Amino acid sequence: MKKQWLYFLAAFVVPLVSIFWWVGGFAGAHIEENILRGPYHYAYLEHSGDYAKLPERQLQALRELQAQGIARGAAVTLMQNDPRTTARDKLAAQTGYLLAPGVSVREPLKVADVPARQVLVVQVRAHPRLAAGKAYAALLKYLDGRGMKLKLPTLEIYQNNQLSVEMDI
Repeated sequence: MKKQWLYFLAAFVVPLVSIFWWVGGFAGAHIEENILRGPYHYAYLEHSGDYAKLPERQLQALRELQAQGIARGAAVTLMQNDPRTTARDKLAAQTGYLLAPGVSVREPLKVADVPARQVLVVQVRAHPRLAAGKAYAALLKYLDGRGMKLKLPTLEIYQNNQLSVEMDI
């Protein structure tokens, strides 16, 4: 009976735990305050509705940039609403990619700029599907512990398997 448990652990549990570790399931968040970030220039598509569909919209932005022959940087998303207090169909965001300064795009893409500013930064090294939940949970806990509120919009930058969430302070 003990041998069967060992085989079960070796065949199923160890690989599952390993995969969860590999995608960042055990990663913690690192928070820094009063960090100067920006300026950023980015191309984006508007998104409205469920934030779970943001990756599809970001992929559309990537395809548009590739079709226009424009080099891109890190993935970015400007989150405009708090999903805890906003109806799912009323959620809004901009999602796309960083560009070199001054680069322009054609429709349906739009461009925007974020100036240099002092921010609170939360960083998590994990797969994008896990990173956002971990980052915002850490951010909300941090803010709550200091009697502060979430300020929107927040800017998410995902690069090299690391998500940085920037909130103006």
